[in-house]
Formats: sequence, C-alpha cells, structure tokens
Amino acid sequence: MNGLFNNYRSNMPLIERLIKDLKFVGLKAKHFFKNGFKNKTILVYPEFPNKRTTIFKIARHYNYNLTNNIKSKPDIVINWEDVTFKSNCPELQQFSKHVINAESSDISKVYVDNAFKEVFGYSTFIDPLTYKGKIVRKSDLNAKHDGTILNGPLKTIDEESIYQILIDNSYNDTLVKDIRVPVVIAALDFTYIKYRDITERFKNTTVDTQVVNTGDVLSKKEIELINQFCKKIHFEYGELDILRNKDDDKIYIVDINNTPYGPPANTPIEEEKKAIQELGRHLKERFTLKV
Repeated sequence: MNGLFNNYRSNMPLIERLIKDLKFVGLKAKHFFKNGFKNKTILVYPEFPNKRTTIFKIARHYNYNLTNNIKSKPDIVINWEDVTFKSNCPELQQFSKHVINAESSDISKVYVDNAFKEVFGYSTFIDPLTYKGKIVRKSDLNAKHDGTILNGPLKTIDEESIYQILIDNSYNDTLVKDIRVPVVIAALDFTYIKYRDITERFKNTTVDTQVVNTGDVLSKKEIELINQFCKKIHFEYGELDILRNKDDDKIYIVDINNTPYGPPANTPIEEEKKAIQELGRHLKERFTLKV
C-alpha cells in the first residue's frame, strides 16, 4: 500500500496521499453512522477511481466506502482499471461474490468493432486503400480523441491506426449528436444525448447534454442487439458511445467505457442526481448491493 488505506498513483506526493487517507477516514466514519453503525464498501481494484467517475459519485450518494484495498470486506467488487487492455488480476479470484467486469478486459476499437459486426451484421471499418469517400483515422486505444477526417482512397496507411467510415451524426450545421447509453448488465431505460461542436466531433467536449428515455432514441430491436453485444463481450457496467448514421439510419457502437466518468458534462444538476440514483439502484438490484 502506498497509502495507509488505499493505493494511489505511484507519482502522487506524500502529503497528497496523507490528505486523501484522512478524508477516507472521515468519510468512513460518516458513512458508518449514516448506515446505522454498519460499514458498506465497494472494492474497485486495482486502481482507485477519480472523483469525477460515476462509481465515485454513486458511492457518495449511497454512503459506501470506496476503496482499492484488496483486504477490505466489500459488499460489491468491480474490476477497475482505466486502460484499453486490462492486466490480469488473480487477486480478485479470492472473492466468492460476483466481480463486475471481470471479463471485460479489452475495449480497443478493433475488438469492439469485431464484436459489433458479429452481432449487428455490419461494421464501421473499411479498407482505406480502396474506399472512396470520407474516412476517419484514429488510434485503436481508448480515450485518445485523435480522429482525423481524410478523403479515400488513401495511397499509404499508418499501421498503428484504424480506419472507419465517417458517420454522419450531425444534428444541425454546427453540432453533432452522440448517444451515450449507460449499462448495468443491459442498457438502462435512460440515455444521455450529447451535443458537441461539429469542428470538435472527435474531442471530449460537450456543449449540452440531455437525459431521455432510451426507447425514444433507440428501437426495441436496436436495444435487443445492444444487450446481445454487451453479453457477448462480458460488459456488465459502463457506458456505450453510439452514433446514428444519417446516410443509412443505422446505429454504430464506436466506443465502450468500463470505467465511466459522468454523467456527461453539462447535464442538468437535477438530471445528474437522478441518473446517479438510478445507476446505484440498478447496481443494487443486479448485484445485490445493499442500500
């Protein structure tokens, strides 16, 4: 342990680790009294989540201690590592209770698209040397936000990049529209609609977010296929980034996140509170998390 109660990033200054440990002790005491003199704990392992993550906010809302101390006695366990390819964590095998996202170890764009094609029957990937039209070049790694639009066919390619069709998800002349679907085993009944500047369509910037009923933006069949996709890749908790293409009216799952930050920027405060409450409720119902 590089802290007294939790493991923090290796380059964190000593004084910052001590402050975090003191805050943890204070919160633990507060939660103990609020929960009727009981400790309730969510183990997130191996990494400790950022305070902007959804699970951090859920823990605060429901008065749960959030820790990555493997020796804790957790009520719920999540395999948590904010990377594209997770490392093997044999330490989690000691728990008899279900470990959420234990088998969600690859969220690369190649892996996501291969699984998406098997379930939906079509793909975002193209051969950039032969495809005629707008092409998006980006990293296979998650959260790089480095998409670049090119005109195909290309004469040469970067072996480190992936190439996809340019999905027309424009909302109007200045904005694009993303569909971000929260998942707890299956797609939940609410969804975030994110609007971003069309000039920053590949960046992690959002000018407005609305919370809507999932059934209002996705058909029953599309939701069924999304749930099949989640089951196929053992994706139990997180968020899906989905785009609807105006050219063919099809949806495309372009990214998944098993360590989500959120709700998205510019979500109305009351809607954010409801979303956190609903996410926690579904975790309770699906994974017997006592609240």
